[in-house]
Amino acid sequence: MSSSAPPVAEVHPATTEAATAAETADIIAPEISVASSANVLYHRSPPVLPHWRYRYENGRRYHAYKAGKYMLPNDETEQDRLDIINHVYNLLHEGKLHLAPIDPNPQHILDVGTGTGIWAIDCAEKYPSAQVIGTDLSPIQPSWVPPNVNFQIDDVEQSWTFNKDHFDLVHIRNLMGGVGNWGRVIDQCYEHIKPGGWVHITEYEMAIFSDDGTVTPDLEYFQFYDLVSRAAIKTGRDYQLAAELEPLLEHSGFTNIVHKAIKCPTGMWPRDKRQKEIGAYLLLSVESGFEAFGMKPFTEVLGMTEEEAKEFCGKVLQQARNKLIHGYSLHHVYYAQKPEEDC
Repeated sequence: MSSSAPPVAEVHPATTEAATAAETADIIAPEISVASSANVLYHRSPPVLPHWRYRYENGRRYHAYKAGKYMLPNDETEQDRLDIINHVYNLLHEGKLHLAPIDPNPQHILDVGTGTGIWAIDCAEKYPSAQVIGTDLSPIQPSWVPPNVNFQIDDVEQSWTFNKDHFDLVHIRNLMGGVGNWGRVIDQCYEHIKPGGWVHITEYEMAIFSDDGTVTPDLEYFQFYDLVSRAAIKTGRDYQLAAELEPLLEHSGFTNIVHKAIKCPTGMWPRDKRQKEIGAYLLLSVESGFEAFGMKPFTEVLGMTEEEAKEFCGKVLQQARNKLIHGYSLHHVYYAQKPEEDC
């Protein structure tokens, strides 16, 4: 488990939002073109999947299949954010698609909650030997994809229809807000992974931390995460389980369990160049991310008006941009193996 915090930045005079945005652009612009160029043909082709129905609330578009089960939107703005977050994980994992030591020539890979399909597509290109399936509630995946990729509309909490003892790797990322019964999900992973195969789960705690006391309870920045967590609890979701999945993996029968807690800065306050780059991308993602996470819970569950919710999210974003506030989130990575002898 990671224990060292990202280096704390030197204290500088507060910059304007324009200056901060310009500095962020200087860091990410060279990377964005490289990171997105390989997938541009895939990621902006229109999907041709079933369940082409959507709901619109608070100026955002949401999935209609199993409406309300997942609280985040699925419109173009959110798809851009998801692809940025994918790049954040590429940086956190130093270019690795996963940390699990799977067979170098896997045959079957499942990406649960595939979103835009960017991870599944990258995985299919890395492992041409594998058939990669991506599942999601939203039909937002591209239609032009590698021949070894298939996207399906599915609900992870329903009974899986895949073959048992089948997958070399099941990949799950950022589903904490859409899953109510993690024990059942992990049980199904175990059932459908082949003996010797791996599950890889990445989830984040819905909380913001600082090691130097610059994130305080009086900040909307701090309160945002608490309010989203409270709203999630009321709808049967618990973001804080992100730090507590290891016992569920053990209960399902997985062995060789590894759990890493990775600190991820928001913003450009770290001194370290790599941490600063990660923080720049995460800051870019929260430009729309706070409203994505907050609007539906705040208006539907906590009773805010649309105007109140947007005003609150705007204050949160202003504080996230402040380089004197050294906030970071905790991202929990788990990977675990189904025993070879389990036949």
